[in-house]
Order: sequence, then C-alpha cells, then structure tokens
Amino acid sequence: MRPVDMPLMFSMQAEQSILGCLLNSNLALDRITDLTTDDFYHADHRKIFDEIVKQVTAGKVCDVITAYDGLGDAIDDGLVYLNLLAVSTPSAASIRAHANIVIEYSRKRKFTAICREAIDETPVKPVPEISDWVATELERLSQGATGKDPKILSDSLTNYVELLQARVDGSIKPISTGFLDLDLRLDGGFERGTLNVLAARPSMGKTAFGLALARNVAEWGSVGFLSMEMPVSQINDRNVAAMARVPISWLRKPNDADEENWTRLTSAFAKADQMKLWVDDDTGLNLSAIRSKARYIKRRSGLDLLVIDQLSFITGSTAENKAYEIGDYTRGLLALAKELDCVVLLLAQLNRECEKRNNKRPILSDLSSSGSIEQDASTVMMLYRDEIYNPDTPDKGICEVITVKQRQGEPGVTPLTYIGNQTRFENVAFKWQPPALREAVRSRGFD
Repeated sequence: MRPVDMPLMFSMQAEQSILGCLLNSNLALDRITDLTTDDFYHADHRKIFDEIVKQVTAGKVCDVITAYDGLGDAIDDGLVYLNLLAVSTPSAASIRAHANIVIEYSRKRKFTAICREAIDETPVKPVPEISDWVATELERLSQGATGKDPKILSDSLTNYVELLQARVDGSIKPISTGFLDLDLRLDGGFERGTLNVLAARPSMGKTAFGLALARNVAEWGSVGFLSMEMPVSQINDRNVAAMARVPISWLRKPNDADEENWTRLTSAFAKADQMKLWVDDDTGLNLSAIRSKARYIKRRSGLDLLVIDQLSFITGSTAENKAYEIGDYTRGLLALAKELDCVVLLLAQLNRECEKRNNKRPILSDLSSSGSIEQDASTVMMLYRDEIYNPDTPDKGICEVITVKQRQGEPGVTPLTYIGNQTRFENVAFKWQPPALREAVRSRGFD
C-alpha cells in the first residue's frame, strides 16, 4: 500500500502533451524512440500511445479521427478526449523534454516496485537470491534505454576517428596478458566487454596459466579469480610459488634452514600486498552467484578481468541437454562482461578426442559443445605441452598457446616457457618454430 504522504509519481500534463504532439505531427515519434507504452501512468494514455505507434509503424497517418477509429470503445468519450489533446498542444517543439519527464517518473515507479517486491520476497527466499535479483534489476534500471537511431556511415566515422585517436594516445587500450608474443597475437591483448575461453586437457597448466594472466593484470588493475576446482590454499601455493620463484614442493614442506627461499617469500608477500587480486573458492556457483561476486569486486576496487575456473563446475541451468546448458552459461557470461565492461576468461576442459590422434594438439572440435562457445567467445585459446605425451621431445619446457579462434585477428601458435615446479610461465627467450615448420625445413634438406 502506498503511504499517504508519498507523492504521485507521474505527470498528467507531460503525458497529455506528448500524445497531443504526436496526433498533430506523427514525425515527432522519431524524437522519442526510447519512450515505451509502459512509461505512461494513465491507462487511457497507454492505449492511445500504443494505437498511435501501431498506425505510424504501419505507414499510416494517425490523427484524431484515425486514432478514435482504431481505439473504438477502449476509452470513454474517446473522440472528445483525443480532440482535447490535439488542440491543447499545438507544437511538438517540447516533446523531447516532456518525454524525459514521463520516463523519469516511470523509472521511479519501477524502482519503488523493485523495492516492494524485494520486501515481499524476503520472508520466503534466501537473502543472496533476493539481493542478486535486486542488483540485476537496479543495474538494468540505471542503464536505461539503449536504443539508438541508425547513422549514415560518414557520420559514424566522425566518432570512429576519436576512437582511433584514443587508441593512439593510450586512453583506450586492450587488457594486456603480460606476455609480449601473446599480446602480439591478440592485437595488444583482450578486449573489454568480451568473453574469452582458455581450454586444455588435465595437467597442461590451465589453472596455472589462468593465474598467471590474473597476476599480470593485477599488477596494474583489478582481477577476480573464481576457483570452483581448487581451495584457496592450493591457489595460494601456486601464486606464491610463481611469484617467489620457489618450488611448490618446498612450500608444501618448508624448512627453516633455507634462508634464500624465505627471503623470496617475503618479497612475494610484499608484491601481493600491492595487487588487487580477489580470490574466491566457493564451488558449484550458478550465474546469479557469479554475477553477485563480480559486482562485489567491481564496487570495491573496479574490475578489469574476471577468471572463472572452470566451466564444468557452473550450475543452475535448466536446459534440456548439455549443449543448451553451456549456451546458457556462455551467453550469461558474455552479458556480464558487457555489463561490467571487463574481460571474462572462462577456463574449460577438453574432451579425450585429441588423445586418440597421432598429433595430439587440440582443435576447436575437442571442446565439448563448442558451437555456443565458438559463437559467444571473442577468443578461444588452447594449451599444449608436448612433453606430456613425448618425454624426449625437444620442446620440453615449452607450452604452446594455440589460438584457435580470434574474432579480430588471425589464429596461430604462441610459445611460452613453462617452469613446472614453480607453476610459472615466461616469455620464450629464443626464437621458436612450430614442429610442422621444423619438419618442412628438414624435408628440404636445410637441417
């Protein structure tokens, strides 16, 4: 029930003025494309506006007579009221200002409705579920309408030149991975507002690489790492081993005698203290929980990169099969990346098909239900370490980052050095060639 002292949240005059303007000049509808039927408070006004839009959209001229004919008996004294609207607002000059008034009142009513529904649901639903719903609805309300008028190419290029200049001076730039060759492959790094996928078979270093990217970005920005596979203690083992450059086995059984390692640990802790790297080890998260945690980080320190480890642990979809379920998750995470203007990196496990081939390097079809992933992801990267399958390989210590999909560039292979006992990645210090290219050179007699 509305409290007695709460003011009525609508403007009868503004609503009437808009309808009168449209009856006199249908072209004025083009200036208020963000105004919807639901924005009107008065029921008769919603009916009239809906009829005007319907007729104009159908290519007809809508005036007092045609509107009355379309409405029939939908409103009382329709012809009299429509004529009153038309004669009382002879000019369409102020229609935009009046539409802003109506939209603002509509948003206030929606805000009140959200609050009321939250109060009504509080006794019967868990607080996290209610708070996430409220956050989602308020975010949508705060963003408002996103509709834009089409622009001719020459007009849009004016803003595009400004975008190019922003890229030149560095005010707009991709999210660097921290690895030089990989940044070159990705045209500078990850683009904000995109979903990116990192996939690999077990033991290839998928989580270690996700953490490496998270640490690199956290040196200057804010990162969230949602670990549904490992507890935070194991995540700390990997982070500290990589940052301090000490064997992870030593961290699991440290001793007081090794002063050098303790000194390195001290330096790593000091470095970690300067990072905005948020770690969460709740398992079995659904999209609602992921959004809630991402928004929490965004409120506290901003959010540049969100790493989710991993796809197979996400829950909550009611889709009828696995492919549709994964599609629900990838679409939801892409929407989250756009909403928070951050990069989302989703870790995923490859199926066993690659291990049945002579060349075990993964391809896109090795990713389960890859259709929705390929559609929604801006970049799909896969990891391959030849030493896992061939212990005597000349590529021992090399991790191939195979970019199988890149929306804005060419796919290809980027080598990184992997120091396994420290779960650490580095740029390759020498010129590396893919095995296929080496074999081609040998076959021509240049070995």
